[in-house]
Amino acid sequence: MIFDLFKKNPFQKLESFYIAHNHNETLAKYPWMALAINQRTISDSILTKELVLNSHFSKETPPVSFQMAELKSGIAHHVFQGKEKIYSGNMTNEMEIINTRVLFNNILDAFIEKELKTFTCAMNESEFSPRQMEAEDKAVEWMRVSFEMLIKAVLESLTNPEYLFQTTFFAGVNPKTKMNEMRLICFNLDMTFLLLEDKNLRVIIYNVKPGEKPGDQKPALSGDYSFRKREMFDQFIQLLSALSKGMHA
Repeated sequence: MIFDLFKKNPFQKLESFYIAHNHNETLAKYPWMALAINQRTISDSILTKELVLNSHFSKETPPVSFQMAELKSGIAHHVFQGKEKIYSGNMTNEMEIINTRVLFNNILDAFIEKELKTFTCAMNESEFSPRQMEAEDKAVEWMRVSFEMLIKAVLESLTNPEYLFQTTFFAGVNPKTKMNEMRLICFNLDMTFLLLEDKNLRVIIYNVKPGEKPGDQKPALSGDYSFRKREMFDQFIQLLSALSKGMHA
């Protein structure tokens, strides 16, 4: 079991198990992923990342959470099985720190790649009506302008010490809706991409204003798209690519 490996040698054993030997099986076992960066920080941390892998197909398989915090003295890392902390430690050895960062990013990238592939395979399918074209053109342009501004803000937060890079990302099969979903919350934008049964792409984006209550929020962009869905999803992929520097930090 994955948890037994943690107790013996938490990160190196997991890397061998997850990346080299049983990659596909593990992806299937934990179909819902959540990533939080600088949302729940460890004291004195320069950067705190938390990755949660959730299995909602079996009550006997609780979520697995990896928390990694960059400290001036090294790395603090914790592993949870459900609510139970099954490992906690600190790393100061340079090679161990490098290997741990690589492992964390490998797990994250594997889940993102899996979900991107699922969405991308559906982008060439579905029918569309000419009447949709004008509305979809406007949606594509709105996304282009909004994402350009967001990318500039992200790059500023990664290079300017006065700003803090924060983001929350979800991917996989949503345990509530049972639909393939990718959701990204970064600065003022809260965006959800859903893959529908008819292979259309549902996009819901909120432009959250300071002090605005969740119940008062209305989507800045919302709809089911077919004609321009590939371009819309490509823009989302470009946004994730820009965010990867912060996710991999």
